[in-house]
Amino acid sequence: MSIPDHLRTEIGRYLIGQKLKALRLRRSMGLMQLGERTGLSPALLSKIENSKLIPTVPTLLRIAMVFDVTLDHFFQNEHRQRVISITRREDREQTGVGHPVGNDPYDLMRLDLGGGDRKFQPYLAEFTEIEGNGKPHMHQGFEFIHVLCGTLQLLIGTDENTLRAGDSIYFDSNLRHAYKKIGKEKCSAFMVFAYPEKSLAERRMDRLEGVHAVRQQFQPGNKKPQFLQRSGVNGDGSPRENKVFGQSA
Repeated sequence: MSIPDHLRTEIGRYLIGQKLKALRLRRSMGLMQLGERTGLSPALLSKIENSKLIPTVPTLLRIAMVFDVTLDHFFQNEHRQRVISITRREDREQTGVGHPVGNDPYDLMRLDLGGGDRKFQPYLAEFTEIEGNGKPHMHQGFEFIHVLCGTLQLLIGTDENTLRAGDSIYFDSNLRHAYKKIGKEKCSAFMVFAYPEKSLAERRMDRLEGVHAVRQQFQPGNKKPQFLQRSGVNGDGSPRENKVFGQSA
């Protein structure tokens, strides 16, 4: 059965042949070797890679099983993924997503409330005065901090770093670190937490179990934002240390 030209064009947008070739080359596998593992002829596989033949679902399934991927790997159209997400000020002010962190000397307000996978999360942090030093903690990924006002002392391992307005720092958050506000002046900073890339299986679990941000609407009459318990995982599936997000009224 021949495939109409308009359907052939639409299927071509998924770049199935290019994805197959990328998988094969990543494994340093030749067409002969792939043919032996799939039971398909090298000539047929070559036609698929060069977009001269549209494979059937059973054929694709044979190939997918060899590379330990699922069929949707071939049918994800990256060019059609939504890559623009706007968080309005009023939405951020009415939505709180957070969880307790003990005695950490800061409050975090999440700046990006969009759903889906994120390679990093931006926050506005406001640091409060505490007695003694902040409690050291660590988690998977990296952090970037840009101090907007005030003076912030950041302990990373055994190194003390003093940051003033306009200063920035980037560091591996697998190292134990702690924050402390210095002086009476207000201290706030722009913070970015970047987490390890998640695998396809982990992203699916996130979607199925809903471990991405859960939102609770601001209730009329309350002067304080509503906070909600949320669990999190690192890119390797281990529990992520909890932090508080919020904004005072």
